[in-house]
Amino acid sequence: MRRPASAVLALIMACGALLLAGCSSAAKLEAYEIGNDSVASVNSVVGTRKVSGVSTGKSNGATYKQYTYESGTVTQDLASYLLKNLAKNGWTPTVDFNLEQIPGKAQLATKSSEEGKILLMDVDYKDTGYTIKLTQTKGTLKSK
Repeated sequence: MRRPASAVLALIMACGALLLAGCSSAAKLEAYEIGNDSVASVNSVVGTRKVSGVSTGKSNGATYKQYTYESGTVTQDLASYLLKNLAKNGWTPTVDFNLEQIPGKAQLATKSSEEGKILLMDVDYKDTGYTIKLTQTKGTLKSK
């Protein structure tokens, strides 16, 4: 009976180590990579913030990557990241948002480097942190 218990314990420890390594590398992340696109990360713009979660997946045929950050300076972080960085680099807000109103949501979009696709960035923020969800999906952006 001891061998199966030892094997299970070893498996649990290995999974835990992989999870910690994944969050550690996410904390050092300089860019978000999705498909052939690369987007500057929060940490590359505002400095290192604690990454408390990372996930990837598909929704409605679109690929996404999601990063959850902990921060005591949410408004300042997002003002620097969304307004000073992304907006100056071709990202367009798709909804009205106010970073001073917490909790809140924001969404920005830009063309993908892949033909016929766009990148959407959904940001969900509260007083203790924020989640950045980057999605590559089929679509085009219309100029106003």
